[in-house]
Amino acid sequence: MRSKIASLESSVADYKSMEATLRESEKRYRALLRQSSDGIYIFDPRTACIVEANDQFLAMLRYERGEIQTLPLHDIVMLDKDVIDARVLKTPQDDTRVLGPSRYRCKDGSVIDVVISTTLITHKNTPAVMVSVRNITEQKQIEEELHLQAIRSREQAELLEIADDAIVVLDMEDRIVFWNHGAEDKYGWAKEEVIGKQAHKVLHTSFSGSLKEIKEKLEKKGRWEGELTQRKRSGEEIVMGSRWALRRDRRGKPIAIMEINNDITQRKRAEAALQKAKEDLELRVAERTVELQNANERLLVELNRRKRAEEVVRDGAERYRNLFENSPLGIYRMSPDGRILMANPTMVRMLGYGSFGELAAISRKGDHQYPSLRKKMEKKLEREEKVRGFETKWKRRDKSVVFVRENAKAIRATDGTFLYYEGTVEDITEQKKAEEKIHSYEEQLRSLASELSLAEEKERRRIATTLHDHIGQILAISKIKLGALLQSAPTTGVLEQVREIREHVEQAIQYTRSLTFELSPPILYDLGLESALEWLTEQTKEQHGIRCEFEADGKAAPVSDEIRIFLFTAVRELLMNVAKHAQAKIAKVTIRRVKDNMVIHVADDGTGFVASKTSSYLDKNKGFGLFSIRERLRHLGGQMDVRAARGRGTRVVLIAPLTVEARQTRRVRDGY
Repeated sequence: MRSKIASLESSVADYKSMEATLRESEKRYRALLRQSSDGIYIFDPRTACIVEANDQFLAMLRYERGEIQTLPLHDIVMLDKDVIDARVLKTPQDDTRVLGPSRYRCKDGSVIDVVISTTLITHKNTPAVMVSVRNITEQKQIEEELHLQAIRSREQAELLEIADDAIVVLDMEDRIVFWNHGAEDKYGWAKEEVIGKQAHKVLHTSFSGSLKEIKEKLEKKGRWEGELTQRKRSGEEIVMGSRWALRRDRRGKPIAIMEINNDITQRKRAEAALQKAKEDLELRVAERTVELQNANERLLVELNRRKRAEEVVRDGAERYRNLFENSPLGIYRMSPDGRILMANPTMVRMLGYGSFGELAAISRKGDHQYPSLRKKMEKKLEREEKVRGFETKWKRRDKSVVFVRENAKAIRATDGTFLYYEGTVEDITEQKKAEEKIHSYEEQLRSLASELSLAEEKERRRIATTLHDHIGQILAISKIKLGALLQSAPTTGVLEQVREIREHVEQAIQYTRSLTFELSPPILYDLGLESALEWLTEQTKEQHGIRCEFEADGKAAPVSDEIRIFLFTAVRELLMNVAKHAQAKIAKVTIRRVKDNMVIHVADDGTGFVASKTSSYLDKNKGFGLFSIRERLRHLGGQMDVRAARGRGTRVVLIAPLTVEARQTRRVRDGY
């Protein structure tokens, strides 16, 4: 019994705690209803009724408090009942979900745009949904207005560009910043020729008054109208009816002047002629017949002038047609899906077809192009609008390949839709074949140079071996025997002669050893590349008096004979150039291994030279030549970098693979 009483007391205490929590929660939500700047209402999902709403929500929908509680929620929220239930009832307890934009119907039938968020709460001991509503109708209207303004601005810009009148925009220094097609037609200057130039200097403008006074009126009223006398590119003077408008920034500061100029030369001439005719008519009534004849003659002149103008237009069209028909370049127009819409005879012949109809028919299947190359071309056009010098290949009728160089531009509709692109095609097949032959000859020359270098080194080593194994041994034996003879010489005279001969033999041995090392140092084959380069720096220091330093990272790696011989020969030639031509006091050779490459630096503090004249610098000095080293190294799969400046020394970096196999892998990867 006691345990039941204790359990009952605990349940009562828990119930009271829950009641206190609920009261606190309702108090908090009621405060939120009163204080929030957004509209808030509490919705009972069981009855589909609003049980409570704040003043902001009532004002937003224009309802009285009693009215809104009698309406179904679905008459206010412009969503299906299933959608409302699915979106609001899935909100976790005490968690707020932002459901995004929606639309509510007001009491007067008007519709407003809102953003809502929901929170599942407990209201008067029953589950309910609290909905926060923010009115974004004005924001949506502003966005739509901005969108419409952007469209109107684009349309106005296009109208300015295609207008027949000359439309020119000047900055406040009278420099031209905009020049439409009408200005090009009327004045004869292309846009690229006049942008940034002083307008009144280019056009030799004469004003009816002072330019200063005109600008003062413009700044005061914002507009000016008048007549200007200007000069076309051909030198012809024209009279323009000009209207100016002053543009200001947001702070009211003048930033540009827009001019709209209309050629009224003919009108002014007609007015002058009419005035003259009137005066003559008043002064010479008796001569009206003559005046009429003169007018007829002037009319005939005008008719002849217009006739000549029509002939010029026809001649221009004929010249364009002749250019299209007889151009040495292929001219085409192509749809985005690759269909050829127009092509001149050169294009048709280039692809091996008998007529444009045949080419157009086959282009529908896409058999005239390589899809990957065409896709690359189209991406470039979409990105840059124009393509110049794009090298690609097309298929002829007989399936053979024609290499071409294309120039093309994209043509779009006013809404930016890609309509088609048009351009020219130059057949460069013969050029490509010549380039392939040159490349093949270069590869053969590099291979021959490599073979010659190896053959030279083998011959050097053979001669050095012969000197060491034969002549050196003979001289050594001769020295020993002369030593024995020296000990047993009977007379002083003979003794001196033998000693002198022995000294000559000793010198011959020294010369033989020195020549052996110069031809092919055994240390290169016995101890490796690093030791051979260190010995080479010591020899340079002893023979030429240059402080020659050597540094290695100690990561000795096996290097193929071909690579080792070339690197040693190249460094030896570079050090020889330093000694002969650089006038250097210090030189340094550094060797280290970087991944699968051997990297060697040869630097000096000499006079240096202009790096762009590398090949001619060493070629004229009859050395191995930086150009020769670079080409040989490239054949081995490596590269060379030269950094030099006159008076600031020279730094040469040689990078070579460790083995011939690595060279072949790299050549395949790089596309040799």
